[in-house]
Amino acid sequence: HATTSSTQSSAVFKRMWKVYWRSPGYNRVRTIVAAIIALLFGSVYASNRTPTNESDMNSRVTSIYITVLFLGVNAFNTILPVYEVERNMFYRHKAALMYGYRAFNKAWTLAEIPFILFSAMIFCVCFYFLVGFSTLAYKFFLYYMFVAFNGAMWTFLGQAFMALFKDVQTAQGSGAVIIGLSSIFTGLLIRPQYIDGFWLWAYWTMPGHYVLEGLLVSQFHNDDTIIEPSLGSPYWVQNKDACAESGTVPDDFDGDLPEECWGTAEDWIYVSFGGKFVWEHVWVNTIYCLAFLLVAKVISFWALKNLDYLSK
Repeated sequence: HATTSSTQSSAVFKRMWKVYWRSPGYNRVRTIVAAIIALLFGSVYASNRTPTNESDMNSRVTSIYITVLFLGVNAFNTILPVYEVERNMFYRHKAALMYGYRAFNKAWTLAEIPFILFSAMIFCVCFYFLVGFSTLAYKFFLYYMFVAFNGAMWTFLGQAFMALFKDVQTAQGSGAVIIGLSSIFTGLLIRPQYIDGFWLWAYWTMPGHYVLEGLLVSQFHNDDTIIEPSLGSPYWVQNKDACAESGTVPDDFDGDLPEECWGTAEDWIYVSFGGKFVWEHVWVNTIYCLAFLLVAKVISFWALKNLDYLSK
């Protein structure tokens, strides 16, 4: 190339930045979608901001799951056609020795980050406080961090798939497999304690598990909100056994537990997810998300270097 790699990177980044600002159909729409999803699901809890029973807890956990799933699918699908246009143009520029794959990959990464952070913040501001989550700064920061990680992972995975595959349809179809596995094995639809055998690989490798665990354990850490057990649930069994040991209820008790036998929101998360979702895993979830982003960018790097579908 006629210029240094730093000059290439700077020039391509400036161009990508302009492309992003001049792509309202991509950036404005995903921000509006984030706000709509947040308001739609958050408004459900505007008049019931504090959970009191297991039904309330299940509702909140499910809303968290659905919102990050929506945001992830939207991030993946919307990046594909935008990236395809620029990728095909890159093939021509690379053939003309205008700039290399390193500059292109770096520019797309840097240009995406501000918009991912901004749309994640819009979502969190609208959703977080409507639901009535904790006002502690570290809990809000962790919630925002995992929402941003979720958006970044699916956006960069979309870039990687678009660099790997020839067209949007193929990338979208391949991505649907990952999205499906990730949504099924987050630990919500099938609780972690019930996943065993062959499918454990999906639970431990798919990104949904780590995002959901990070959101839940960071939000409900040290949450002493009292939650009424539902008769026969695992949470009810644990609280009944604890009360039976202390003599508050008989061993053969089978009814609604007295208030002194109720637990907290943190207890409910621990029991409901079989003791698999715990605060100590927050750093593991964070490392996984960072590693996932790195792998996605490495895939993009390799594909941009070695593949050229315009010549096929």
